[in-house]
Amino acid sequence: MTRVLIDIGNILWCDDRGDAFTLAGIGEALRERGIAATPEAIAREQAAAVEDRAPSAWRRVIERLAGGDESLAAEVRDAVLARWRALALDRYRAWTEPFPTSAALVEGLAADGHRLLLASNNEERALRRLDELGLLEPFERREVSETLGVAKPDPRFFAAVLAGADPARSLMIGDRLGNDIAPAKALGMRTLRLRIGSHTAQEPRSEKERPDLTVEDPAELLEAARSLLSRAS
Repeated sequence: MTRVLIDIGNILWCDDRGDAFTLAGIGEALRERGIAATPEAIAREQAAAVEDRAPSAWRRVIERLAGGDESLAAEVRDAVLARWRALALDRYRAWTEPFPTSAALVEGLAADGHRLLLASNNEERALRRLDELGLLEPFERREVSETLGVAKPDPRFFAAVLAGADPARSLMIGDRLGNDIAPAKALGMRTLRLRIGSHTAQEPRSEKERPDLTVEDPAELLEAARSLLSRAS
């Protein structure tokens, strides 16, 4: 039986507003500490972090703008995380509305007989939101980086999610070449990329990062996944 690993952000819902909130929080936290961080400077560092395949772009932005001051960087990271924890539930819900075809994606793949596994760098709250939306039930493996204690692209993350299943009979669906596609390919998995969101500009730098298939609309994911899975079988 084939396993399908599915990211959450920019696969089941759009991360744009959350990403903007994070970057705005970085600027706010730096300015409160006497560091002039303009939106333009933050945007430049974000683009550089994406190009460099930084596992966590926002953390890389903080490191660069903190100028190597680890104590300052830690303070800013804590401030950004605290800002997220204080985010009102109604705003979080508004920012995590699923794509119109997300239910069809997970329900269709489950109905086809595939075993679905979440594969997301995310907070535990995302699991509760998926459950609230009725999207969690089809998943056999319901953990994210916060509950697993390890994050993509660390191979231990994928090992924990697969739990001994054969990577060669698995498909990874994600939006990032560095965090999703390359590590999954290295394990022998097939890969499907949805090219949207903050990492849209990423281009494969080698065959190691080249997805088996790329689509640009969430509505295309189900048929694209079925195409790849039929080849695997």
